[in-house]
Amino acid sequence: MPVDEWPVADRTAWQDACRPSERLRRGGSARCIKPVSRTAYARAYGYLLDFCLRTNRLDPQAGAAGHITPLITDAFLAELQTRVGSIARHNYLSRIERMARLLAPGTDTLWLKEVVAELKDHATPRSKAARIIPSSRLLKLGLDLVERARTSTRNTERQRALLHRDGLMIALLALCPIRLKNFASLRIGKQLRKIDDQWWITLAGEETKTGRADERPLPAILTPIIDQWIDTYRPAFLRPGDAMWTSTAGGALAYTYVGAIITETTRRELGVAVNPHLFRACAVFTIANNSGREMGVATGLLQHTDRRVTEAHYNRGGKMEAVKSFHQILMAIEEIA
Repeated sequence: MPVDEWPVADRTAWQDACRPSERLRRGGSARCIKPVSRTAYARAYGYLLDFCLRTNRLDPQAGAAGHITPLITDAFLAELQTRVGSIARHNYLSRIERMARLLAPGTDTLWLKEVVAELKDHATPRSKAARIIPSSRLLKLGLDLVERARTSTRNTERQRALLHRDGLMIALLALCPIRLKNFASLRIGKQLRKIDDQWWITLAGEETKTGRADERPLPAILTPIIDQWIDTYRPAFLRPGDAMWTSTAGGALAYTYVGAIITETTRRELGVAVNPHLFRACAVFTIANNSGREMGVATGLLQHTDRRVTEAHYNRGGKMEAVKSFHQILMAIEEIA
């Protein structure tokens, strides 16, 4: 549920929490939280309110954070159990607990902190091994969908536009695997700019997880595809504004739908559901499998700052090179024999 549809007390409390400081006037409790983090907190709370609406639990007259109760939380978790993994459940409840304190300072959230702690103890990441595929396959899929949109004689103009959009999403993310929150919120002329006939992604420090600005040129192969999307297909959507990814319902495509489209398209076309975050692991796999000695490329590509993450990539790359070298040794022995 978007913020402008929240109950009045919640919406007012959130606006006050996000109020910046002004001279002698202190700002709200969320004033120092990065915009991307505030968006994540609001999204998690929006999921809870949407659940309340769908299950007839929403009370428009409730006070700020009034829907964060043990009974509602228990029912919400039961639904999440059937929809998302253990790590996602922990993340959602952790953010909702933070929202309770931001919306209604002084609220006793000890019971919810205990729930979050228990979820953290049981959080187990799903194995990625079976779902990691070379980035080259993802890029090829994206380019194939774009070509299908160009040459199709059976699809309507709207269907061709959707094929082009989905293909561009996959090709762009395969070549530039930035985080979903940044990818979904790309705006033409802001985070996506054309400079001297080349498209660039430019993210300010406050927009990234690492807090560092991220500026990178996009490969030339994407230039005509992006141009065609912006000049030909995108204007056919209602009220596109400056949003890069537009919805058939009008306006920007919601964060959730961007992820769902990419995941379902890869499932349908490749038989493997590759979600946007997994594109990053696919990039590391591709680099390690093809150029293990140059794993520093992965660190720059994914904007890692944690030394342990960097070392993990180097270690994996070294192992891949060792396997290749050992195979060459065995082949040489076989030839000699």
